[in-house]
Amino acid sequence: GKTITIGVNQSSGTVTTVAPNDVYKGDQTVTTAIKGVTGGEHFENLVPGTTPVNTTVTDTPGTADTTTVTLTAPSAVNEGGQITYTATLSNKAGTDVTLKLDNGSSITIKAGDTVGTVTVPAPSDDVFIDKSTQTVKITDATGGNFEKLEVAG
Repeated sequence: GKTITIGVNQSSGTVTTVAPNDVYKGDQTVTTAIKGVTGGEHFENLVPGTTPVNTTVTDTPGTADTTTVTLTAPSAVNEGGQITYTATLSNKAGTDVTLKLDNGSSITIKAGDTVGTVTVPAPSDDVFIDKSTQTVKITDATGGNFEKLEVAG
């Protein structure tokens, strides 16, 4: 909390606070109320107001805060094994985030989380191929209530 000091022979005081800046869409409301009063012993009956004050903090147009999603996987797995793809957000999801991968899979990152996974079978043993490389990308990212969501890489 902040403290407002009202000087001798003064009837008001002020305090400045930094407006929150977050990665989520939309305006925010900051609510402040007097929690208590100290001093003022010379007043017969000093009663602090308890009505909260609301201030709307508006997102500045054209200055979207960016959240990034990154897709990772193990560098190697055995033929016929499993590949776990992990998607990681740089900020917690405000709502569920759904990511579509170009291999047909999808990953959901739940609201409040930063990580989601999907596990798919690795290609089976092929007597004609020593090893193969699987390249998977995020093709679509929706949800999260972010001002701006970018796919890394």
